Amino acid sequence: MELKEYIQIIKKHLKLFICTAVIIILSAFAYFSFRPVSYTTSLVMNITRSGAQNTDNYKYDDFYRLQADEKFAETLVEWLKSPRIEEEILKEAGIDASSYSLKKLAKNIKAEKKSSQVVAASFSAQNKKNSENMAQAVSKIISQKTENLNKDQKDSAWFHVIFENPVIRIDEVSFLTSVLVFFGAVFTAFWIVMIKHYLE
Repeated sequence: MELKEYIQIIKKHLKLFICTAVIIILSAFAYFSFRPVSYTTSLVMNITRSGAQNTDNYKYDDFYRLQADEKFAETLVEWLKSPRIEEEILKEAGIDASSYSLKKLAKNIKAEKKSSQVVAASFSAQNKKNSENMAQAVSKIISQKTENLNKDQKDSAWFHVIFENPVIRIDEVSFLTSVLVFFGAVFTAFWIVMIKHYLE
Protein backbone atom coordinates (compact mmCIF):
# COMPACT_ATOMS: atom_id res chain seq x y z
CA MET A 1 0.00 0.00 0.00
CA GLU A 2 1.10 3.54 -0.72
CA LEU A 3 1.22 6.33 1.85
CA LYS A 4 -1.87 8.03 0.41
CA GLU A 5 -3.86 4.83 0.90
CA TYR A 6 -2.89 4.72 4.60
CA ILE A 7 -3.92 8.36 4.91
CA GLN A 8 -7.28 7.60 3.31
CA ILE A 9 -7.86 4.72 5.74
CA ILE A 10 -7.05 6.95 8.73
CA LYS A 11 -9.35 9.67 7.39
CA LYS A 12 -12.12 7.09 7.05
CA HIS A 13 -11.68 6.03 10.68
CA LEU A 14 -10.49 9.36 12.01
CA LYS A 15 -12.83 9.35 15.01
CA LEU A 16 -11.57 5.92 16.13
CA PHE A 17 -7.97 6.99 15.59
CA ILE A 18 -8.33 10.18 17.66
CA CYS A 19 -10.38 8.53 20.44
CA THR A 20 -7.87 5.69 20.81
CA ALA A 21 -4.90 8.04 20.96
CA VAL A 22 -6.62 10.38 23.43
CA ILE A 23 -7.68 7.50 25.73
CA ILE A 24 -4.11 6.15 25.83
CA ILE A 25 -2.62 9.59 26.52
CA LEU A 26 -5.19 10.36 29.25
CA SER A 27 -4.63 6.93 30.83
CA ALA A 28 -0.88 7.52 30.92
CA PHE A 29 -1.44 11.01 32.37
CA ALA A 30 -3.72 9.59 35.06
CA TYR A 31 -1.17 6.91 35.93
CA PHE A 32 1.68 9.39 36.33
CA SER A 33 -0.56 11.81 38.25
CA PHE A 34 -1.88 9.32 40.80
CA ARG A 35 1.14 7.05 41.22
CA PRO A 36 2.85 7.20 44.64
CA VAL A 37 5.34 10.04 44.96
CA SER A 38 8.94 8.88 45.14
CA TYR A 39 12.29 10.54 45.65
CA THR A 40 15.57 9.57 44.01
CA THR A 41 18.82 10.11 45.88
CA SER A 42 22.33 10.28 44.47
CA LEU A 43 25.24 9.68 46.85
CA VAL A 44 28.90 9.97 45.85
CA MET A 45 31.68 8.20 47.78
CA ASN A 46 35.33 9.19 47.48
CA ILE A 47 38.03 6.68 48.39
CA THR A 48 41.07 8.06 50.19
CA ARG A 49 43.59 6.92 52.80
CA SER A 50 43.70 7.36 56.54
CA GLY A 51 47.40 8.29 56.36
CA ALA A 52 50.48 8.48 54.18
CA GLN A 53 52.94 5.66 53.74
CA ASN A 54 56.58 6.34 54.58
CA THR A 55 58.53 4.37 52.01
CA ASP A 56 60.93 4.97 49.16
CA ASN A 57 59.45 2.12 47.18
CA TYR A 58 56.18 1.91 45.32
CA LYS A 59 53.79 -0.07 47.49
CA TYR A 60 50.35 1.51 47.69
CA ASP A 61 51.37 5.04 46.72
CA ASP A 62 51.18 6.46 43.19
CA PHE A 63 50.49 3.78 40.57
CA TYR A 64 50.02 0.85 42.92
CA ARG A 65 47.96 2.98 45.26
CA LEU A 66 45.55 3.82 42.44
CA GLN A 67 45.34 0.14 41.58
CA ALA A 68 44.48 -0.71 45.19
CA ASP A 69 41.91 2.12 45.30
CA GLU A 70 40.30 0.80 42.13
CA LYS A 71 39.98 -2.68 43.62
CA PHE A 72 38.47 -1.23 46.78
CA ALA A 73 36.02 0.79 44.66
CA GLU A 74 34.91 -2.49 43.09
CA THR A 75 34.51 -3.91 46.60
CA LEU A 76 32.27 -0.97 47.57
CA VAL A 77 30.08 -1.60 44.52
CA GLU A 78 29.72 -5.28 45.43
CA TRP A 79 28.92 -4.38 49.05
CA LEU A 80 26.08 -2.15 47.90
CA LYS A 81 24.74 -4.92 45.66
CA SER A 82 24.75 -7.45 48.48
CA PRO A 83 21.25 -8.28 49.82
CA ARG A 84 22.71 -8.78 53.29
CA ILE A 85 24.28 -5.32 53.42
CA GLU A 86 21.24 -3.70 51.82
CA GLU A 87 19.10 -5.27 54.53
CA GLU A 88 21.41 -3.77 57.17
CA ILE A 89 21.13 -0.37 55.47
CA LEU A 90 17.31 -0.52 55.39
CA LYS A 91 17.20 -1.57 59.04
CA GLU A 92 19.53 1.28 59.99
CA ALA A 93 17.28 3.68 58.06
CA GLY A 94 14.23 2.45 59.97
CA ILE A 95 12.64 0.84 56.90
CA ASP A 96 10.98 -2.57 57.22
CA ALA A 97 12.62 -4.94 54.72
CA SER A 98 10.73 -8.09 55.73
CA SER A 99 8.59 -7.99 52.57
CA TYR A 100 11.59 -7.50 50.27
CA SER A 101 12.63 -10.47 48.14
CA LEU A 102 16.33 -11.20 47.58
CA LYS A 103 15.98 -9.88 44.04
CA LYS A 104 14.43 -6.63 45.25
CA LEU A 105 17.09 -6.23 47.94
CA ALA A 106 19.84 -6.72 45.38
CA LYS A 107 18.35 -4.02 43.14
CA ASN A 108 17.32 -1.58 45.87
CA ILE A 109 20.55 0.40 45.57
CA LYS A 110 22.25 0.95 42.23
CA ALA A 111 26.02 1.36 42.61
CA GLU A 112 28.55 2.20 39.93
CA LYS A 113 32.30 2.77 39.93
CA LYS A 114 32.88 6.14 38.25
CA SER A 115 36.66 6.11 38.52
CA SER A 116 39.42 4.41 40.51
CA GLN A 117 38.50 6.50 43.57
CA VAL A 118 34.85 7.44 43.06
CA VAL A 119 31.74 5.31 43.53
CA ALA A 120 28.21 6.64 42.95
CA ALA A 121 25.09 5.11 44.46
CA SER A 122 21.46 5.91 43.78
CA PHE A 123 18.20 4.70 45.29
CA SER A 124 14.54 5.64 45.58
CA ALA A 125 12.34 6.19 48.63
CA GLN A 126 8.70 7.07 49.26
CA ASN A 127 9.47 10.37 50.96
CA LYS A 128 12.29 12.81 51.55
CA LYS A 129 12.78 11.75 55.17
CA ASN A 130 13.33 8.13 54.15
CA SER A 131 15.77 9.32 51.49
CA GLU A 132 17.78 11.23 54.08
CA ASN A 133 17.70 8.25 56.46
CA MET A 134 18.85 5.93 53.69
CA ALA A 135 21.77 8.22 52.80
CA GLN A 136 22.85 8.36 56.45
CA ALA A 137 22.47 4.57 56.76
CA VAL A 138 24.62 3.96 53.68
CA SER A 139 27.32 6.22 55.12
CA LYS A 140 27.23 4.49 58.51
CA ILE A 141 27.16 0.88 57.26
CA ILE A 142 29.83 1.38 54.60
CA SER A 143 32.06 3.20 57.12
CA GLN A 144 31.64 0.31 59.55
CA LYS A 145 32.49 -2.26 56.87
CA THR A 146 35.56 -0.25 55.88
CA GLU A 147 36.72 0.01 59.49
CA ASN A 148 36.25 -3.74 59.98
CA LEU A 149 38.29 -4.37 56.85
CA ASN A 150 41.02 -2.03 58.07
CA LYS A 151 41.34 -3.84 61.40
CA ASP A 152 42.80 -6.86 59.66
CA GLN A 153 45.51 -4.83 57.93
CA LYS A 154 48.99 -4.12 59.28
CA ASP A 155 49.35 -1.04 57.12
CA SER A 156 48.28 2.15 58.94
CA ALA A 157 47.65 4.01 55.66
CA TRP A 158 44.55 2.05 54.76
CA PHE A 159 41.24 2.94 53.17
CA HIS A 160 38.89 5.70 54.24
CA VAL A 161 35.62 6.65 52.52
CA ILE A 162 34.44 10.26 52.33
CA PHE A 163 30.73 10.74 51.62
CA GLU A 164 29.52 13.84 49.82
CA ASN A 165 26.19 15.43 50.72
CA PRO A 166 23.39 13.47 49.04
CA VAL A 167 21.36 15.04 46.25
CA ILE A 168 17.63 14.30 46.66
CA ARG A 169 15.07 15.06 43.95
CA ILE A 170 11.40 14.17 43.53
CA ASP A 171 10.72 11.88 40.57
CA GLU A 172 8.99 13.70 37.75
CA VAL A 173 7.86 12.65 34.29
CA SER A 174 10.62 13.55 31.86
CA PHE A 175 10.08 15.18 28.48
CA LEU A 176 11.39 12.03 26.79
CA THR A 177 8.78 9.92 28.60
CA SER A 178 6.02 12.29 27.47
CA VAL A 179 7.22 12.08 23.86
CA LEU A 180 7.36 8.27 24.02
CA VAL A 181 3.80 8.14 25.42
CA PHE A 182 2.56 10.38 22.62
CA PHE A 183 4.18 8.37 19.82
CA GLY A 184 3.13 5.12 21.51
CA ALA A 185 -0.47 6.33 21.54
CA VAL A 186 -0.30 7.31 17.85
CA PHE A 187 1.33 3.99 16.93
CA THR A 188 -1.32 1.98 18.80
CA ALA A 189 -4.17 4.01 17.35
CA PHE A 190 -2.76 3.51 13.85
CA TRP A 191 -2.71 -0.28 14.18
CA ILE A 192 -6.20 -0.41 15.71
CA VAL A 193 -7.47 1.49 12.68
CA MET A 194 -5.60 -0.89 10.37
CA ILE A 195 -7.09 -3.94 12.12
CA LYS A 196 -10.59 -2.49 11.89
CA HIS A 197 -10.08 -1.75 8.19
CA TYR A 198 -8.84 -5.31 7.62
CA LEU A 199 -11.83 -6.84 9.40
CA GLU A 200 -14.18 -4.78 7.26
